[in-house]
Amino acid sequence: MYKLRDRLERGYAMRAERIVEGLLLTGSFVFDDLRLAYVAFAMLALQVLSPFAAPVALAWATFDRRVPPDRLRNLYYDSAGSRGAAVISCLVLMTAFALIHGAGLPALGRVLIGCPAASCILSATVGFCAGCGHYVVARDLLVRAGILRGSPEGAHDVDIEGA
Repeated sequence: MYKLRDRLERGYAMRAERIVEGLLLTGSFVFDDLRLAYVAFAMLALQVLSPFAAPVALAWATFDRRVPPDRLRNLYYDSAGSRGAAVISCLVLMTAFALIHGAGLPALGRVLIGCPAASCILSATVGFCAGCGHYVVARDLLVRAGILRGSPEGAHDVDIEGA
């Protein structure tokens, strides 16, 4: 039997989570209804607290207990990277909400909602997560600057020096 972490990182559960978040954010953008963005924000904020606090992924993992065999085309959602992407998406959404409600720039705020929407949909469909990429680069830069001691697994995903 696979552990929950394996089913979330290697199964289809996080793909379902990301597509739901992306569709909620896209619906908010298209239908001009911020309530959908608030729901997606709450889902992402839960994942900031814990990578296991993904309601759609947990529901999916409850029913689908298998993990697909390793293949090149499989998506892999590293829990640290997904959590970092959730932080970045939450920051972008908070900026969008501040632009809409506080700064009086609703058009710019709504366009900004499109960024995490696109990242979530791309993550679910083709495996490209802009938030994960930004998280990994920022983490490696902080390690190189001596602010962080290194990633929990000791890996460095991006070669910043280009060597």
